[in-house]
Amino acid sequence: MMHSFIRRMVSGLACLSLLLGGAGSATASPATRHGNGDGGFRTQQPAMLAAVAPGVTVEPLLTVGDVLPNGFRFEAIPDGIAVSARGRGRVELYVNHETARVPFPYNPAAPTAANGENDFDNAQLSRLTLNPRTLGVVDGAFAIDTSRGFQRFCSSYLATRREGFNREILFMNEESPDYVLRQTASWPPALNDPGQEEVGVVVAVDIRTGEARPIYGMGRLNHENSVPIPGYRIPVVLTGDDTFTSGPLTGVFPAGAVPAQAQLYSYIAPSAGALLRDEGNLWAFVSDTPGVRNYYDVLPGSGTAVTGHFIQVPKEIATGRKADGTEVRAADFGFPLPPNDGSWQRDPRSVTPLGIDGPQWVLEYWSDINNVFQFVRVEDIAYDKRRGMENVVYIVDSGRGRTAAQSLDTPNFRSTNGRVWQMVLDRRDPTKVTSLTVFVEGDDNPVKTVDEVHQPDNIETTRRGLLLTEDPGSSQQFAITDTSSAATTARLWYVPFDGAPQVLARVDQSADGGPTDVDGRAPGNQGAWESTGIIDVSDILGDGTFLINVQAHTLWVEKAPGDDFNGDGQPDFTYKREGGQLLLVRVAVDRHDEHDDDD
Repeated sequence: MMHSFIRRMVSGLACLSLLLGGAGSATASPATRHGNGDGGFRTQQPAMLAAVAPGVTVEPLLTVGDVLPNGFRFEAIPDGIAVSARGRGRVELYVNHETARVPFPYNPAAPTAANGENDFDNAQLSRLTLNPRTLGVVDGAFAIDTSRGFQRFCSSYLATRREGFNREILFMNEESPDYVLRQTASWPPALNDPGQEEVGVVVAVDIRTGEARPIYGMGRLNHENSVPIPGYRIPVVLTGDDTFTSGPLTGVFPAGAVPAQAQLYSYIAPSAGALLRDEGNLWAFVSDTPGVRNYYDVLPGSGTAVTGHFIQVPKEIATGRKADGTEVRAADFGFPLPPNDGSWQRDPRSVTPLGIDGPQWVLEYWSDINNVFQFVRVEDIAYDKRRGMENVVYIVDSGRGRTAAQSLDTPNFRSTNGRVWQMVLDRRDPTKVTSLTVFVEGDDNPVKTVDEVHQPDNIETTRRGLLLTEDPGSSQQFAITDTSSAATTARLWYVPFDGAPQVLARVDQSADGGPTDVDGRAPGNQGAWESTGIIDVSDILGDGTFLINVQAHTLWVEKAPGDDFNGDGQPDFTYKREGGQLLLVRVAVDRHDEHDDDD
């Protein structure tokens, strides 16, 4: 197993095949701009991630704001990464950008440039051509640009024949509850604008044709990722709700009755073509274990094993659309209106607090009255890469990091470190769950415990274990001046199947507040930047290689006055371009040991 391998690596580096020709360096030498030929472009900015484990190295590839020779600029908030080898010495990378034209945060009662922030663009998808020899980017373009009006693309997954697809399909995921217009000027539509649409859809991109289309039947929710599970001969795609709110939905259910609001869904279609035509069905996970209906019912250290099954979601509720194509609302099903006290998502266009009534609320309420299992925040999903174990699925639940002063903290809504769940699907029937257990438990110690994961975000699996990134919430962050042994930025964890977890790298926030920050603001807390988008590229770039992104949320590389929607002659918010970086992580690997389970 990989953990025992890493221990051997520390004591016997000479006997291993090191992928980088050396170990221990946190960053590569200063990056250079290659010519316009085969070498490609490399960023000249220092790495925003630093290796902390022996045998691990980090190389920065692209930094937000970098401009390629063809004029393409690498955009803000890079998130999900997908990779496709194209032959002729080239690799195509697809990188999501979690940007949106909806201000976040925003004060609708008194909007000013000082109390609102907004991205310059809607969500976009970058297509980058990489030279695998030099790691230089030789070309870049948008596969999806801002004109489509999509919002907050998070993680992504490239489905192939391995997962039952006869063509490469890239799943993109909107993580947002807002109403927008599907155009460049996407926000704000009038409250009753007939052309508006609530976001939170899965977008499928056909890599061969470049066509991108929303698959409404995959559910209207805050999607983080949609991951197909191999072994069923037909597409079986798991997706989860990374909700913006948590805790009891006050005024709708008895206090404390529904302490979490995120669900796990499965979209099952007869073929890839049927999926692209949205001819599949959405299913929701329900526990069969008495007394266990949500995250908090599984106590830390209890060893609780949950069995369950998936129930079919009515098509109109899954798609969020009526037969005439208009958006569903609570009244269409006799459901109550959503609460407006902050226990459900609020509409930022309304001066008076207003819960967003639309497809996401309808699906949420349906899940609650049908006893669907409630997680806290389903971030990412990955299946086991070991031979014959693809039906074992790992589900990242980041929990909810909040400060004690925040009003919704209750015994049923405590601040948590987060978990990784292990779900075992029946090998023949993907709607049956033989076991759901906690694989990585973050809640057996208080928040900020240094050797606990701090709100896991993205996950990748290898034959030896899991890699986890972190997105620390408010209760997990440390003052920039905190030099205690517990203080840390976001990290990249390795969790072996047969040993103790360890930290491979930490986000380096040293650029924050420096000369690259055009806003001149004070540095953010340690943990305000997140590590994200981890993906194994060993099959393309060599054993032990991974691509990862850093989102530098408090580092601004560009800003401009926002629009004036309320007509007072002053900008209602500030446009900003956050920093971030795409990097390559290498871990020294004994090639024989890494592949001995294939013998």
